[in-house]
Amino acid sequence: MNQNKRKTFSQLISIATCGKLADLLISAKTTLPWLLASLGAPPWIVSMLVPIRESGSLIPQWPLKKKTSHIQNRLVIWRWGIVIQACSICFMLFSAIFTEALTAGLLILLSLLFLSLGRSLSSLSMKDIQGLNIEKGQRGKLVGIASSLSGLLSLITAGFLIFSPQDMSILAIQLLITFSAALFFISLLLSIGLTANLTDNKTDLNAAKSLWKTINQQADLRQLIISRCLLLHAALIAPFFVNASATSNDFFQLPYFIIASALADFISSYLWGKMADKNAIRTLFFSTLVCVSASITFYFVTSINNWLIDVLLFFVLNLGYAGIRTGRKTYMLDIAQGSQRTLYVAAANTMVGYILLLLGGLYSLLYIAMGEHIILIMTIFMVAGLLHTFKMKAEK
Repeated sequence: MNQNKRKTFSQLISIATCGKLADLLISAKTTLPWLLASLGAPPWIVSMLVPIRESGSLIPQWPLKKKTSHIQNRLVIWRWGIVIQACSICFMLFSAIFTEALTAGLLILLSLLFLSLGRSLSSLSMKDIQGLNIEKGQRGKLVGIASSLSGLLSLITAGFLIFSPQDMSILAIQLLITFSAALFFISLLLSIGLTANLTDNKTDLNAAKSLWKTINQQADLRQLIISRCLLLHAALIAPFFVNASATSNDFFQLPYFIIASALADFISSYLWGKMADKNAIRTLFFSTLVCVSASITFYFVTSINNWLIDVLLFFVLNLGYAGIRTGRKTYMLDIAQGSQRTLYVAAANTMVGYILLLLGGLYSLLYIAMGEHIILIMTIFMVAGLLHTFKMKAEK
């Protein structure tokens, strides 16, 4: 790797690390719920945070792809996405400082919607930027290193939470949010000097008249979506690990779960990055096997009510899911080329966004009837995803 390529590789690692760390600090699973609770916002607003954060960033990608397919410089799209996210966070902070209760909650929810839109633009274009600047055999390494660095830095956040008073002040949460906005602006500065121009023809983009037709005609894309929908159960099942410990113990364990997640991200590059560069499908298989093992174990030992065991299994689950994400992202970068990569990213993310909303509603209803036995159903779907890896086309 020559000097220019090393510089570009370092830039993209730094940008990815800033983005991942900012996502942690503005998390819809930790920081924002605490903020809304401190402001006295209604509980129903808290329940809408994760669906809007996740599906809101996935579903718009198909129409955004069609609207931006004529822009050859993918950095323009990515930078607009970063600016929208940073401004949304600033408005969120403004709402938290100058409004209260219901008004603050609604404004923060609106800010999160625009934040998700910006995330859509950034996600849609970053795959192109990485694919155009990083060669095969190095992409998994990039994803893995960025995950490790962000995981290491997030340990500082967890330490801050552990050593802070139990009734963490709203000022501390506001500082976390401010830092997350700053990280997005820093990533803009880090992008200076990068280039990412698509020079191939646009046949693939113009041929895609509808989402359904595209998925039906692209066998590789269809298999990728099936795999992702089955394996996202590893993410859907994670809150049950935290909830079991929170409802059965009297002290505040959330920082320890954050540490477990951070350590999993830190270790992921060593465990999954190089493996994904050699064989992304094999990475999906073994990382899913780790998640299945953690879920089955948790299902049978959850009655013990030991928070240390819950944290340990949560760590194993996150370690496996880090592998799933690394394998899936590397496979996406390798299986498609040029404008086809944008097509795959947009179609897959939009479809998965719809399915995520559907599964979220379905599992909410099933949980009322089945309780924690729903973990077993989710695990079965993960096993199906594990077996499905044998049907996926080799990317190398």
